Amino acid sequence: MIRTTVAMFLFALIICGLIIFRPFTEGEEVAGDRLGTPIEAGVEVTRAATPDLAALTEAAVAVAPLTTDPATGLVEAPRRIDVARPNTDDTRLSDMTNNVLAELGFAGVETVTTNSQAQRESTSDILAGIEAATGHRSVLEESDTLEAIVIAALQAGETDESIDMIVNAAAAAGTVAVPEILVTSDGRVDTHVLLNNIVTQAQIASGGEAPEIPEVSPDNTAGMEIRVVQRATDDVEARFYTVQSGDSLGAISIKFFGSIEHFETIFEANKGLLSSPDRIRVGQRLVIPQLDA
Repeated sequence: MIRTTVAMFLFALIICGLIIFRPFTEGEEVAGDRLGTPIEAGVEVTRAATPDLAALTEAAVAVAPLTTDPATGLVEAPRRIDVARPNTDDTRLSDMTNNVLAELGFAGVETVTTNSQAQRESTSDILAGIEAATGHRSVLEESDTLEAIVIAALQAGETDESIDMIVNAAAAAGTVAVPEILVTSDGRVDTHVLLNNIVTQAQIASGGEAPEIPEVSPDNTAGMEIRVVQRATDDVEARFYTVQSGDSLGAISIKFFGSIEHFETIFEANKGLLSSPDRIRVGQRLVIPQLDA
């Protein structure tokens, strides 16, 4: 019995020795990777290059910065980064359109001084006063205006598509400022509204009727919804509109009221959401008020 036990013990030692020293033998089997794919003998296996984690972190933060709530310690979702938008001024589109029609020779249309022109004249007067007092002359640089670009394009017979390209190229280059209600949710200049307003004012100047308020409903207007709000004495219908891609405040005014005339009504009703008329974004839910009778 003792001999059998000793023999089995020695046999176990031999098996353990073979298992321990087998990986160090050469040329017996072809190794395999973690997926079981054979690796050819003599081929050097290297680790994939480790990505630069610092660079990746900086890139991620640049695209979507993360913030931590100091009260809860939770990481907040990244805020949406607004799109780039063209330069704007406080010129009223109706004033600019009036001057375009006057330059094109519409009878009975007189030019008016726009807000940007008045500001430029005021700046010129200030510079003239400084020159008179100090003898130092400052020249106010000339710059393109949307009004001049549109007049030149219309006189040249450019198409709507060509005018859109010309105006947006100038706006993207930062060489021209546009009325705030023409800035779309995508950061472009809404030349459709611009040209629509010129045609509308031209028709009125020629004795035509002002555009009627269109019939809008959720069935024919994407993004629109109507909710019935119950009050103590009666029920009232509240209209809402979700901003779509390519919308401008001028376009929304035309959609619901037939012209840009009531854009301020929409803006005033949504001042808690909009800091200025050019700050609309896709997905914003705007209140569309009813006009007083």
